[in-house]
Amino acid sequence: MRIAVKTRDNYLFQKIYLILSEEHTVLRTEDGAEIFDLLITDGGESPKVGVITMGRTDEAMLRIPFTESELRTALPTGKSEESLLTLGDKCVFLRGIKIPLTELELALLSELYHAKGEFISREALLGSVWGVGCTDGILNVYIHYLREKLESGGEKIILSSRKHGYKIDGRYL
Repeated sequence: MRIAVKTRDNYLFQKIYLILSEEHTVLRTEDGAEIFDLLITDGGESPKVGVITMGRTDEAMLRIPFTESELRTALPTGKSEESLLTLGDKCVFLRGIKIPLTELELALLSELYHAKGEFISREALLGSVWGVGCTDGILNVYIHYLREKLESGGEKIILSSRKHGYKIDGRYL
């Protein structure tokens, strides 16, 4: 989850960053123009912090100072109704950002996506996307292409296992 913190208070930003940086990407933003899942803002004049889930109207308020457990309680839990990864026509949307794909990249990603987080063997992927007679090398190349396009932020979206094949991390489905 990418969290943006909008505040002029350096101490407040450092506190939030130290609490959340291990498990989340925490960005400091002055204008709010970054792409993020959650906005934490001090609201300016009041001694409160607002935790705003993007795309929703619910909002949690914390009084300053707050404890680590109070901040974690205010953060949304579970999966949102919308998928982080959505297949489109000749493209994929990752957190609402359109990423163009070739037909083969889309076919491969579609196979992984429709497996709903279950591993698909290399042989099954080769057969369903390219048909018989293809070598493992082509699969490696196209997995690499997809990872370059989807995982530019350092996230691991496509997971691999030597014994089981490939799958999409369940958090993105």
